Amino acid sequence: MAQMCHSRDRFVAAWTRLQGEGTLSVALRDASGPVATLNGGVPHYAASTIKLAVLGAWLASGRVNRRGLSPIVQDGTRLRVHADFASAAGGRFELLQADDQDDATWAALGSVVAVETLAARMIQVSGNLAMNLLAEELGLDAVASYVARLGLGGSIRMGRLIGDASAAAAGITNTVTAAGLATLLAVLADDPGALETLAGQRHRNLIPAGLPAGTWTASKSGWVPGVRHDVALVRPQSGAEYVLSVCTSGLPDEEAEALIRDVSRVTYEEWVQWHE
Repeated sequence: MAQMCHSRDRFVAAWTRLQGEGTLSVALRDASGPVATLNGGVPHYAASTIKLAVLGAWLASGRVNRRGLSPIVQDGTRLRVHADFASAAGGRFELLQADDQDDATWAALGSVVAVETLAARMIQVSGNLAMNLLAEELGLDAVASYVARLGLGGSIRMGRLIGDASAAAAGITNTVTAAGLATLLAVLADDPGALETLAGQRHRNLIPAGLPAGTWTASKSGWVPGVRHDVALVRPQSGAEYVLSVCTSGLPDEEAEALIRDVSRVTYEEWVQWHE
């Protein structure tokens, strides 16, 4: 047991050496559960990592095609695409296309799109409109119930849709912890369709970019000014797979991105040495 604790301490020591200004939170898991954390229970603004909770809630709803979440599978529920949503603070708000990366869903305004397609876009290109449509259809209570069933009700909280400025001004927000994200991704990775979708991630400049070339990952990042997060399932070229979650707040964006890549790099190095 002492040797195991010493081995896990190596991760915290490596992360602590990288820590500077701002808030750095890290959580590491393997197949059996948590391995090590640094500020793993500290809440951060979720940014787009909250989309993982929406994905999980849809899977739990039974309304997604269970053969997978490939955009070519379109025989399940379809939703009409619109950009006007109810605000959590009352009234309505209009989501702005300029704040999104998912032109394909915006091009479908007024049309119906399969839930599987929206889910893939929500994760792989971090589509905000796709997420709002999915969360609106399910309801925020369903998302809250899903994370609560996982025991993550205190770690992952979704109080509003993306782009709901009135709710944000009223203090209604979305928060995550590094430990909560690591657990949530581990749960999602057990679903073949979710894993395939996460492995198709197009934003790979954080945890994946800190790994040796060719390392397989399935991930979801999130970002707004002053906030950079990423969580990934990593399959080293040798040794067991692991889930790494890194959250940063209060750092310049380029510095935060470099920090996450450094955390990813040293975690991989320590993990491989630990499993030799």
